[in-house]
Amino acid sequence: MNKVAPSKNNTATTTEVQSPEDRRQDNRDKLIYPMQQVAHGVMQSFFSTYLNNLMTLVYVFPIGIAGFVEAMGQALGWVVAPISGAVIDRFSFKKSKYWPWIIIGSIGAATCWVVIFVLPAVVSDPTKMVIPVAIIILIRVILEGPDAAVGNILYARLARDGKLRSYLAMWGKIGRDGMKVLVGFIFPLMLVGFMARGMSEVRAWALIAVILALSSISLQTVTVVLTKKSRIEKEAVDGLGGPRVKSRSIIGTFAAIFTNRALLSAYLCQTLSKVFFFYHIMGGMFLWRFYMDNMAMMAVYMTLLSLSAVAGAMLVPVAYRICGDTKRSAAMTYIAQIVIYAAAFFIVSPQNVWGTIFIICFASFFNGMSDSFMQPLFAHGADYSVWKSGNKDYGLNMAVFGLSITTGILVSTITRTAALAAGGFDSAALAAGAVVPDGVMTALHNLNTLYPLIICVIIAAILLFVYPLNDRKVAEIQREISERDAASARA
Repeated sequence: MNKVAPSKNNTATTTEVQSPEDRRQDNRDKLIYPMQQVAHGVMQSFFSTYLNNLMTLVYVFPIGIAGFVEAMGQALGWVVAPISGAVIDRFSFKKSKYWPWIIIGSIGAATCWVVIFVLPAVVSDPTKMVIPVAIIILIRVILEGPDAAVGNILYARLARDGKLRSYLAMWGKIGRDGMKVLVGFIFPLMLVGFMARGMSEVRAWALIAVILALSSISLQTVTVVLTKKSRIEKEAVDGLGGPRVKSRSIIGTFAAIFTNRALLSAYLCQTLSKVFFFYHIMGGMFLWRFYMDNMAMMAVYMTLLSLSAVAGAMLVPVAYRICGDTKRSAAMTYIAQIVIYAAAFFIVSPQNVWGTIFIICFASFFNGMSDSFMQPLFAHGADYSVWKSGNKDYGLNMAVFGLSITTGILVSTITRTAALAAGGFDSAALAAGAVVPDGVMTALHNLNTLYPLIICVIIAAILLFVYPLNDRKVAEIQREISERDAASARA
């Protein structure tokens, strides 16, 4: 086998012997993505999870309007993600490249979330705040775009092979869902504690929002410091991040993305995966308030759901060792979920509280694994695009990963809203104590059992028969990219 030409920004595919300081630098750099995901987990565990609850029961939006406003915010992400990636690829600050975008995105998004959750505590009639809340949701999407784009770029460039990419994605998953477990446990205690001291519920929610937003910003500060001192940041500032072999317009890069079978199939799989994932997460309130009629168990359910995903993610090294390849590992996790959701169809019921929790959390266990194996498939596709084009447009290519999540949330919101509306969901009547219609009960049961089953069958088929890259092929692509960079540097 030919030896790979040394390349500073491709440490996983080089034969260069690293100095102790270089190894320490690499270890510090590997902390960047997981740390950012911990900060994101703090935000997602509270704000994204309870937005539906806030809009439906506090702002008292009709279910259709609530779904429309939320969907519009997700749809905007379709535009923001690729633009953010393209701008970061092509634009540098005077003495920096990546870390300022993390500051802009994290503080901007946190501020918007706080305003959304604080408004009900400071206005006399929250039901009149439809337009302001809709505008703030859209602004939040715009501001958080660069932060997410930088995270995806750093992930793809820090981890250069399937195994390391799976491991970094694993720690990112553990960080995100670990925070969901922690916040899911602490939030009800904080809420009860504040209300026991005479604080109204909406004011308690507002105070918790401020506390969690500040916590997330503090964690992002650590991410900024690590990024600022990282090798990738220094190389980008010094112009050592890799030469462009030829210039390609953004339109040309978009065209390459839409002909990249690896990226497109990974996009479809991740989108579908997030559709049913968010049935459980963002639709959890509907399941426990209206189907199970047991809101007291919702906190237990949400905590165990995230904890199960964390446990599954922690076993990624074992699954990878068994399957020996990222694509095969991902397919295995969805096949396991097919079996589980088939059983869930018969187990989930209002009379079987613990059985319902167990079977959905068991599916979440394997979903934690699948998340860690799906993200590397996008980075593989980005490598393929770089190899074909000669342009290191990792920002624009990895924006497809962010788009898949945005699309998944959007489709999940639309389909969940449509299923509930078709079943006769009436938020005003239900808030007044009306009996939950049979159609709504059936819709909620299928959203948590039958629909995920069908989706997992489709995903497994795409991974096994459509996605074209395995870890061995990606290693060859990485070697050729490294050799090309070394030749360009000598020229």
